[in-house]
Amino acid sequence: MNSNSKYTKGDCKHKCPSGNNVIFENCYGSLGPLNFTFSEGNSFQTFNQPIASVSVDASCKNIKDIIIDFTGILNVTTTVSATSTLTFALYKICDNTKSSQPVATVSYFVADIFGGVTTSHTLAFKFPFCNNDCDDCCSYVLELANIYNLDFGTITYDVYGNLSALVLISD
Repeated sequence: MNSNSKYTKGDCKHKCPSGNNVIFENCYGSLGPLNFTFSEGNSFQTFNQPIASVSVDASCKNIKDIIIDFTGILNVTTTVSATSTLTFALYKICDNTKSSQPVATVSYFVADIFGGVTTSHTLAFKFPFCNNDCDDCCSYVLELANIYNLDFGTITYDVYGNLSALVLISD
């Protein structure tokens, strides 16, 4: 990723509460509706568009583990039957590095056999990882990276949900 201009850096309060063993942050986000017409030779669309971001202040804590969770809904409206794979990517941007670092990706497969209707799909992604390189204010950004579609026709994608960060503090 060459630019951070599309990401909104969150605001950390830089407070050091005592006695807490967990930090929890939550943010609502959405992307869409995105309308695309897929045709022969044009079955792959790159987006790299943020859906939601959440910021965590780890400047005064000994962070052991971080769990980033996205729970949301994907609405798909098609003109014909469609089979798509959506790739979501999670990035981390810390104040001390000022650059986005990829954390994880996940692919989500959608098969809608009827055209002309809207179907809703539950999205639930969990990204657990150890924090061993950042002790500053960090934002975690979930984006829709790309969509690969096997069928042809016009498809509308709409994503919304909550991105949360659960941070476990070691003793």
